[in-house]
Amino acid sequence: NDSLTLSYLKHTTTMAANSKGSAVLAIVAYSLCSSMMLVVNKLAIKSFPVPAAVTMFQFAFAAFFCFALRLTGAQVDTLQWSTVKQYLIYIFAFAAGIYSNMKALDASNVETIIVFRSCTPLCVAVVEFLFLNRELPSAKSTLSLCLTMAGAYAYVQADHDFNVGGVAAYFWVFCWYFLLCFQMTYGKMLMGSTKLSTWGLVLYQNFLSIPIMLALGLHVGDFKELNTVAVGSYAPLWLGISSLIGVAIGYTSWWCRGLISATSFTLVGVVNKMLSVLVSVTFINQNASQQQIVSLLVCLLAGTLYSQAPLRGEADKKSE
Repeated sequence: NDSLTLSYLKHTTTMAANSKGSAVLAIVAYSLCSSMMLVVNKLAIKSFPVPAAVTMFQFAFAAFFCFALRLTGAQVDTLQWSTVKQYLIYIFAFAAGIYSNMKALDASNVETIIVFRSCTPLCVAVVEFLFLNRELPSAKSTLSLCLTMAGAYAYVQADHDFNVGGVAAYFWVFCWYFLLCFQMTYGKMLMGSTKLSTWGLVLYQNFLSIPIMLALGLHVGDFKELNTVAVGSYAPLWLGISSLIGVAIGYTSWWCRGLISATSFTLVGVVNKMLSVLVSVTFINQNASQQQIVSLLVCLLAGTLYSQAPLRGEADKKSE
């Protein structure tokens, strides 16, 4: 709405004042947490194969951590209905995105998701131009986004398991794709309109996600397996570590999102994913072809070419 957009535009002025050093630090911290989370989550799910339960535990741990942090005097915002109402849209999109991602993976495969995920920065760049007062990416940055997408496509083309299970797969993939683009841009607008601290943002996202994930787990039948599932001996360890990293990624993701544009943040997510895949195929799954490794390197190098598009009118002020 207009008030949300206006609040966002005021927030962008503050964002522009942040130093490049802080943005680089935030990107590095978020990237490290994101990469570790991918590996640890795999171990947690392998030890306790009930995804909804694992995710709910992580959400609850992060929320409890924020409540405990507030007792120490740290700046953690209280839950207020006026703010909760704004976040409900984001949280429902977040939950629907998880559900559609599950359906897409059920009908297709991970490689298909990688291709569509690599296309999200292009969509987010257009949305930022239309609604968030930001210029379109420069020719060099557009080339960076296109090369990232091309590298991901070349990677999955070299994968023998790359196939899509008909129209149903594309339906759920597209649902997930547009929901993810919405989350990236709407989340950016929320930061300017709600005026929450970074820890407050972590609290709202995790606390409000608990009932949504509970409903989702009941709907897909995850909790029916709790009595029969084989729990690994290291399950408590991996659940604990994944929850701690979950707190860290919650903080660093909102910190990073506050310092860079939605498109830049989306591209960082794509490059993180491709970097994790590169580490996996190099050190864990060593059956990757030369084309796959080269394709992943193209994605990573393409990410270094991207420069954040300025706010509309910002470039004109600098030239004056």
